[in-house]
Amino acid sequence: MFNPEEFAEKTLSETRATVKEERVIAACSGGVDSVTATFLTHKAIQDNLVPVFIDTGFMRLNEPEEVELLLRELKLPIKIVDAKKRFLEALKGLENAEEKRKKFREIFYGILGENARAEGCSFLVQGTIAPDWIETKGGIKTQHNILSQIGINPVERFGFQVLEPLAYLYKDQVRAVAKHLGIPLVPEKQPFPGPGLLVRAIGRISEEKIGMLKAATKFVEESMEGDQCFVAIADDNDEKDGDKIKDLASKFFGIPPKHVKVKVPKCLVTGVKGDLRAYKKLAALTIISDSGVFKPAIEKLVQLQVEIVSKNPDFTRVVYNVTEKPRRGKYLLFLRSVRTRDYMTADVSSIEWDALTRMAEKLMDKCKTVSAVYYDITPKPPATVEYE
Repeated sequence: MFNPEEFAEKTLSETRATVKEERVIAACSGGVDSVTATFLTHKAIQDNLVPVFIDTGFMRLNEPEEVELLLRELKLPIKIVDAKKRFLEALKGLENAEEKRKKFREIFYGILGENARAEGCSFLVQGTIAPDWIETKGGIKTQHNILSQIGINPVERFGFQVLEPLAYLYKDQVRAVAKHLGIPLVPEKQPFPGPGLLVRAIGRISEEKIGMLKAATKFVEESMEGDQCFVAIADDNDEKDGDKIKDLASKFFGIPPKHVKVKVPKCLVTGVKGDLRAYKKLAALTIISDSGVFKPAIEKLVQLQVEIVSKNPDFTRVVYNVTEKPRRGKYLLFLRSVRTRDYMTADVSSIEWDALTRMAEKLMDKCKTVSAVYYDITPKPPATVEYE
């Protein structure tokens, strides 16, 4: 049985013994993991810690200001580095998810190295947790904060040693530690990936695409309930590759194929098949009834997803239409809500259709260039929680 009090006391002692009188920079994004790691390290070494928040441009609306307020409430200093233009320029034109994650890592740690040297810090503390290095070492997807576990020497490359006090914990255990430490709001805060909205803006990025995703994210996080609820965005540019899926869906529900529509965006999304990364296609499914979009039980759609992915190896994720516009727009939005304990596996949340429809219609009102809103009906595996 995990004991957060014992873990905290042991970590404080180990941190003091390792750091001694050296100064430490902390990469603090404001999420559960990084705030908990930062707070623990500050308790151990006090003023020798320099928390840094890097504004990548892929954070949620008002995130830098909210993180600054949170850390002030915790009586922690914070240095905010505005690097939005630097990240955007470096990532323009990149489409492959792994290329985007690796480029993000390069820029992120380059900035941390610059600030560590400026502050005279020889250590970096960060909120790495077990799923981060397990997925990276397993080849499923590169988590940006994994270095030494895959052979990158942070001292040679960036000029600091890395401290990862939470590296063997899972998300539920980190939340227990945060609660024990009395960190306000953080234990219940929606999880957020290190590269932020970069890995929820599928394919190539643009300021417009990220801006729309920020507005949609704010609305969804305030409106949805679940272990993890968020929205992703993709370009509405489909290819003709859905006939087999159309036939399978029509047989599954016993309806004519003409009532089934399958959109296959020209982008790939990250999943997992067996223990390997599956960078495959996404199927956006719509079934039409006499009264509009057919809305069966979510559990039934999850069963259909199993059929689709198992019989179509080029696909790793299925989403289902909630609402759409009569005219085509520039983007598609994907709502995602999952129940999970440790983020190694995740189940799709069974949200009532009335609630999903209301939310999707409001999203369409806010995001004028969106063609349709879909609900992700794919658990982990075969999908990962995030899209890239």
